[in-house]
Amino acid sequence: MVENTYNILAEGVSAVDDGTRLSSILNSIGKDLQALLSGDFILVATPATLGSSAAVVNAAIASDAAKFTREVAVKLVNTAGDTIRTNGAFAIAVAEDTTGNGVVAIAESATSVELEDGEGLVALEYTGAWAAEDTATLTITGGEVAGKAVTNKTSVDTLVA
Repeated sequence: MVENTYNILAEGVSAVDDGTRLSSILNSIGKDLQALLSGDFILVATPATLGSSAAVVNAAIASDAAKFTREVAVKLVNTAGDTIRTNGAFAIAVAEDTTGNGVVAIAESATSVELEDGEGLVALEYTGAWAAEDTATLTITGGEVAGKAVTNKTSVDTLVA
C-alpha cells in the first residue's frame, strides 16, 4: 500500500545545485521512513468536528445545486504533526442520524480516499431535509500502513439551528 513518492529530479535538484536542496530532500525522506518503520503515524481528518447551519444546508439543497457539499481533508502525519509523504488508500463510509429525511453520500460514490504525498480529500454531499442536532459522520478506516496498525478517524458534523 505504501509507495515512496520521492523523485529527486522531480523535486528540482540539478547538477549545479549546491547540495542544500538535496540535503533537505534526503532529510525529509529519512524522517518519513523513520515514521513509517517505527509506526509513528496517525490519520488526521480536518475538520474532525463541526456544526454546519441547518438553514444553510437546507438552502443549498433547495437551490439549483440540489445538495450541500462539505470537504474533509485527510492526512497521514507523524505524532509531531508533519505530513508523511506517501501514497495509499483508506476505506471510507458515511452515516447520518436525522429527524427528517436527510441523507449524506460521498461524492462520486467513492469508497476510498486516495492519499498522494500523504494528503487526500473527501467531498460529502447532503440531500433531503436537515435539522439542528442531525449528524453526518465520515469514517476513515485506518487499516495498516507498512505493517503497522492505523486507528480509524471520523469527521462529525452536528448541525446547529
